[in-house]
Amino acid sequence: MTQDKGNERESEPARARILQAAVQLFADEGYKLASVRRICEAAHVNVAMVNYYFHGKEELYLAAFDYARELAQASAADVAAASAQAQLPPVEQLRLAIEALVSDMLRSGSASLFSRLVARELIEPTAAIHKLAERNVRPQHALFTRLIRGVVGPAMPADVVQKCVFSVIGQVVFYARSRIVHELVVPEITYDEAGIADIARHIAAFSLAALDGLRRQHVAQELA
Repeated sequence: MTQDKGNERESEPARARILQAAVQLFADEGYKLASVRRICEAAHVNVAMVNYYFHGKEELYLAAFDYARELAQASAADVAAASAQAQLPPVEQLRLAIEALVSDMLRSGSASLFSRLVARELIEPTAAIHKLAERNVRPQHALFTRLIRGVVGPAMPADVVQKCVFSVIGQVVFYARSRIVHELVVPEITYDEAGIADIARHIAAFSLAALDGLRRQHVAQELA
């Protein structure tokens, strides 16, 4: 069975095999530790093939992000677009987007690779950060800025809204990047399907309560 799978994989185009190996290693270990040699060993190709197809490690890294994004299933952006089309209230739109982001970033499998790559890049920036920010981070940041603005209202100062965006996304990144510590220190927090759903609900409820408190505080200050 293993041999059959190996033969099947090696029958795929070399470029596809390189991308499959690269996106997994970059997500698991980061840009620095995932060497081109190890990626090529996993893909069963010659090291020269990376230069042939991608002109180097940095371009391979960027291509891995594009490949992972294609593998992603329902992203926070997709969920937000669907909820907006359904004319759900801003609070519900943000709740669904947060839960989708948590699911993307914490679940296992190929669908989580894109969010894991983004989370790792935010914590361990590479030389490609400017390109990645423009192509991948900025759109997500703009999405949550719009959704949070819809919850707190137009009068909330822009810098406060931006801090709220960082606070919401930061919670998700914390769970994703500290998972091994949580499993050792707080084993009752699980990362199976039910556990991830519970984490998603908690982050959404916690964030929405905080945003409502800020909105009420701002209104009170404006009326004082």
